Amino acid sequence: MARNPRYDILFEPVRIGPVTARNRFYAVPHAAGMTNSMPHMRAKFRETKAEGGWGVVCSGYVSIDPSSDDAPLPSQHSGMRTISARTP
Repeated sequence: MARNPRYDILFEPVRIGPVTARNRFYAVPHAAGMTNSMPHMRAKFRETKAEGGWGVVCSGYVSIDPSSDDAPLPSQHSGMRTISARTP
């Protein structure tokens, strides 16, 4: 079934600052029922969204350096790989 052409703009790339998102689908940060004790599961959840075609996946709060003061939260850096922004 062909999509209505009025929705074509949703599938076009859009620039957000220095990055170009491949489309206009934006996954908002939300509570997915995964606690801070399962950072790998949360990362995989967002990775799955990104691989599934979402243009932007907002992760909410993320510490970007192992020296970040996340106390009393557990370290979120051990064994995790970084997913960087991709251009179309």
